[in-house]
Amino acid sequence: MTPVLLVELNRGELHDVEAPAEFATAEPFSVELRNHGEAVHVHVRADEALSSVARIDTDGNLFVERETTQSVPVGVEDVDSPVTGTLEIATGYGSEKRTVEVTVEPASDSRSVDVDETLSRPAHTESEADTTPLGARLAGALPGRRVVPVLLLALVALAVTAAVVNAIRSPAVLVGAGVVVGAVLVALVSLLR
Repeated sequence: MTPVLLVELNRGELHDVEAPAEFATAEPFSVELRNHGEAVHVHVRADEALSSVARIDTDGNLFVERETTQSVPVGVEDVDSPVTGTLEIATGYGSEKRTVEVTVEPASDSRSVDVDETLSRPAHTESEADTTPLGARLAGALPGRRVVPVLLLALVALAVTAAVVNAIRSPAVLVGAGVVVGAVLVALVSLLR
């Protein structure tokens, strides 16, 4: 991943430039111009010392649109010993400037790997036992408080329908009971989804 030197533009006021005081790298990097306000012209220039080992891969005079980020690639040569120079970022036709002390370091010969603290913790696997208490798992499986009255009403409707069908043995009542049972089942399915 390419190292990034982040420069904030127009965060406080027009032509405001915020950048770190120092930056060190042993490889090509990118100057990210993040504009928080109105469109602005930005000039990026390396001094003589930095220019001897680094080159700005675009025209140093850039136009950064409103609320956008523009990347300026900077190529870096291999060096035997650290070389330090300054990178100047200017806006407002030079009225606002920030300089960043950039150090180009020799490339490391050892193939090291950056290790952070997340590697010191064991990885979580899918096969680990569920530590959720049984009561909480049952509560998640049971219907909520708002569903229980509807379920009770559905049971009462089915019981009344069965009693009416049993008392009045008529084909019309049987069809009406079928409609009631179907409506209750549809309501229950949509409620429990």
